[in-house]
Amino acid sequence: MKAACNDIEFMECFKKHGSPQAVALELGVHVRNVHARRRTIENKYNISLASWRDERTVSGKVVVPANRHRLEASLSDGVVIVFSDAHYWPGEPTTAHLALVEVCKQLKPKMVVANGDVYDGARISRHEPMYTGTMQLPTANQELDAVRLRMSEIEKVSKGAHRFWTIGNHDSRLHRYIVVNAPELSDMPGVSLWDYFNGWEHGWSLMVNGDVMIKHRYHNGIHAAYNNALKAGTSIVTGHLHRLVVTPWGDYRGRRYGVDTGTLSDPDGDQYTYLEGNPTPWCSGFAVLTFENGRLLPPELCEVIDGHAYFRGQRVL
Repeated sequence: MKAACNDIEFMECFKKHGSPQAVALELGVHVRNVHARRRTIENKYNISLASWRDERTVSGKVVVPANRHRLEASLSDGVVIVFSDAHYWPGEPTTAHLALVEVCKQLKPKMVVANGDVYDGARISRHEPMYTGTMQLPTANQELDAVRLRMSEIEKVSKGAHRFWTIGNHDSRLHRYIVVNAPELSDMPGVSLWDYFNGWEHGWSLMVNGDVMIKHRYHNGIHAAYNNALKAGTSIVTGHLHRLVVTPWGDYRGRRYGVDTGTLSDPDGDQYTYLEGNPTPWCSGFAVLTFENGRLLPPELCEVIDGHAYFRGQRVL
């Protein structure tokens, strides 16, 4: 089929293949063009061209695979706020969390993504407990209450936005602990962290417009953001390393970005006693992705410096 097909031919091609990537391959165009044409046709004919390979359509144009490994979403114009590694504990909210709430109020994002490790699970870690002096580690339930509180604050300022939660290694600790230590309870409700947060779609990763991947972790090390963009072959937003950086890369296919969303926690917080007081390149903050006509513009960071949060050259808090 030629690239310059009419609407009917495009719809038949999409129904035949069931994925934007496969349609792009047949038409010989970039997948971004397929997403743009798809949105135009959906709006024009008031229909939904949903991917059909082991997938179901949820809340409009959000697609959730049956195995939940990858979520898919499309966005023509608007803002996506991505934060990660909140490691919420009981107590006062961090500066980065308060800044996230404020920026959500200002930008009114179309999507908010919690990119893993929202929960910490200090007492149910598989690692040996470390000496903490007089500090008492919170229980799993106390941490869960803190996560509920902070996530509800984000929900209040992001009404109307699609909310996603990509699974981090710490987020899996609750389920793992119960399955390993009390397997007889593994099929009971409440075993998984996701049972408590119905306002968020959960999966291992989220692909936006077919060319922006959001997931908790990929490569490690000082050059992780560069390696992520290089080897993913697409723009990719990760957490896990707490570094808060944007690394551009380009080749014959164009320019793309590797983004590390830093941490919403305080790098000097009690969660990180295991660092033994060592310095780290960690930074509090989060990322803001802006889309125009389906294309990702240069990602922006909100960064906490000396206790204050800054975004676009202005102090947020």
